[in-house]
Amino acid sequence: MTVTLNLSAEAERHLREKAARHGQSLESYLEQLVENSSGVRAAPTAQGPGLSPVEFDQLLEDLAEGLPGLPTLPADFARVDLYADHD
Repeated sequence: MTVTLNLSAEAERHLREKAARHGQSLESYLEQLVENSSGVRAAPTAQGPGLSPVEFDQLLEDLAEGLPGLPTLPADFARVDLYADHD
């Protein structure tokens, strides 16, 4: 199926940048976005199934974009800190 989108120059630039960070063309990136939002997964390509660790990290960054930041744990945080109020 072919679809034509009329995007603002700013939206196109933003999407092209995201596609480039994923190592994809704009068209491939948009196909992936639509397939992910529709719940339909594309068949694995010659690149292989799944995401690379870099792609997965970037996907998480994209998902977190616009969300408020969370505090980081202290450097000395340990498992015992979870159970400080237990015997």
